[in-house]
Amino acid sequence: MSHTTLAVPLAQKLDAADIESIKTLAHDLDALGISVTLSSPLAGGALEFCYNLDAQKRGAGRKKKEPPSGSAVHAMDQKQLDEWLLKSSVKEIMKELDIGRATAFRRRAEARGRIEYALVSLEQDDNAG
Repeated sequence: MSHTTLAVPLAQKLDAADIESIKTLAHDLDALGISVTLSSPLAGGALEFCYNLDAQKRGAGRKKKEPPSGSAVHAMDQKQLDEWLLKSSVKEIMKELDIGRATAFRRRAEARGRIEYALVSLEQDDNAG
């Protein structure tokens, strides 16, 4: 889990209404997985926001349909599947994965994005060394 903390310095002393507003903000942000603390209500204090970057990555939404068990695609790992998606026709993808046309194009675009991301990462590593 990767936690990130952001500290916002306060320039002036806070009164009771400001502190109450901060408590309300803290309560609302806590529901989103962001904790807010006030280090000191005195001048020079800071408002600290701490959140987990992985907290927003929920497994929401419909899960991807698995390829049919008798299909050759079923035994492929992600890299092989991405390569197959890019070289196969849309009709073949639709048939093998038992999905619709729009989903076939979406899967192909996802595969292209993963491969392009990998190529960019490799190029960055080559330039760094």
